[in-house]
Amino acid sequence: MRADLVPQVSSDPAGIVDYPRRLAPGQLYFAFGGGVGKFGTNFTVFHYAAKNSRHSTTIWIDAGAGFASHQTPGMERSLPNRQLLLGFPPTAIFLTHGHEDHIGAMPHLVQVIPKGTPIFASPFTAALLTARLEEHGIDPRRWDFQLIEEDSSIEIGNFRIETFFMPHSIPQCFSVGIETNTASGKKRIYFSSDFKLRGSEVRHKVPHIKKYAPVDFLFVDSTGALHEGETADEREVDEALASLLRRVPGRVFITTFASQIERIKNIVRTARQLSRPVGFLGRSLRLQWEAAYRAREVDLPLHQHKMPSFSAQDAIWLVAGCQADKNSSFWRLTHGELPKMQLKKGDTLIFSASMIPGNEGRIYESLNLAAEAGARVIGLTPELRVHTSGHGRRGDIAKLVSYLRPRHIIPIHGDPLHLNAFLEFIDQKKFPVTVATEHCIYALGDAPHLVETVPDETCLVEPGEVHFDPALYSIRVQLAEQGICLLVLQREPWLLRALDYEGVMSEELQQKLQPELFSRISAEVARVADSNPDKREKKLTERLDAIHSEFLAKTPRIKFVYLDDY
Repeated sequence: MRADLVPQVSSDPAGIVDYPRRLAPGQLYFAFGGGVGKFGTNFTVFHYAAKNSRHSTTIWIDAGAGFASHQTPGMERSLPNRQLLLGFPPTAIFLTHGHEDHIGAMPHLVQVIPKGTPIFASPFTAALLTARLEEHGIDPRRWDFQLIEEDSSIEIGNFRIETFFMPHSIPQCFSVGIETNTASGKKRIYFSSDFKLRGSEVRHKVPHIKKYAPVDFLFVDSTGALHEGETADEREVDEALASLLRRVPGRVFITTFASQIERIKNIVRTARQLSRPVGFLGRSLRLQWEAAYRAREVDLPLHQHKMPSFSAQDAIWLVAGCQADKNSSFWRLTHGELPKMQLKKGDTLIFSASMIPGNEGRIYESLNLAAEAGARVIGLTPELRVHTSGHGRRGDIAKLVSYLRPRHIIPIHGDPLHLNAFLEFIDQKKFPVTVATEHCIYALGDAPHLVETVPDETCLVEPGEVHFDPALYSIRVQLAEQGICLLVLQREPWLLRALDYEGVMSEELQQKLQPELFSRISAEVARVADSNPDKREKKLTERLDAIHSEFLAKTPRIKFVYLDDY
């Protein structure tokens, strides 16, 4: 794909507020441009305001994408708040790990992030992002990638940055520590990003975290706050899957998150031990594996793996697209759209993933189709641990809090359910909590306090454009659920000339009701004809909603077309 075809956030400063000039000097500020109160679009700004703005320092932590739901049909993804992206140009960017909700905005920010900006990332995250950029026709060398290969200390302007490698569900994830001197004294922050505490991340050093304590502010992942205990180690999943593969005959299909490199590596190792061939279905799986090879997380490039034939009856197939996105490998496999790969009786499908909220319907549909084809489906009951999260539960969170002894806590990520659950189990007398919101700027003094509200200009990506009009999606939802009523009118005198419906009712019912509907709506057109021309459409729409509710129990979207315009 050519770079000029990747929808870009415009660098046009029109309408962008120069927030740094409005902030009191000598203080530390933060803002969330996404990633709080809903999942995805993780983006956090930390800004030290110097007396001379040229000496101020701004770092971004992550620049992620959010994803479409049933409420945003047609949207490809969302990106962080444009006011913050342009209002706080980065001195440096830290990418904590390679999940799309943490790096997915980057290919769309070519015009926003200045050339040469230092980007600090682990080798795996850098390899993954480099592949994504090249896939979009963007030269990664426009930015200055700095590799974080172990816990490090980095000086950036007014900030001293520490990195802390943490276990997660993707290789080489790290948390970020920030220390700076402010007018009210030294401030020390620990920003956890996504984490759990039990895992095989070899760079994870608890003593290093404890040594960083105490901190003034702990920004901590709340995603696991609904669950008691600690998140299981990936080793438990490895043991369960290895046991399954030893005793399950025939073809086995395993769908998991493509970024679960440790799990995929373990499956490949087990398959080798069993002398069973392993195949990869899906571009994202191949891309992640190649990034893992470049980052030395796996020992062989993909082209050196001997792939099984489509007819091999002892093959183990790793399948991308576990959330059943349309046209993903998992969706195509279960919907019978892979010509050389049809599920059949005797096959086993292992769902080694969790269902991201909002995706349940698609996933269950795919799993049901697999069962209908005769495949045995495993992974929906808790008897076997074939998946574990990358997010720490309450036990992990409490343990991290005990390590860092924060003076104040700000939960990050998660939706209102998770944030409320977080408040339920944290001892707020001992650790005061502030639930900060997106699109606001906070000062970090004795406690976080709101200093400015930022207009919500979440960037919405569709094929060919980035826009800021969320009303478009409510229109599409209405069209999908209610259909459209087309009114063809004459302006002067204001008369109804034609009436048509699309997606509202069956042809038979429309033929039956059309004469009476035309008569009733013509009468309403006549009643509002003498109204202010600027208000006629609004008045008529309200009356049509009442008529349609009476006749159809629906309120289709009204579209006005004027003969005079043609």
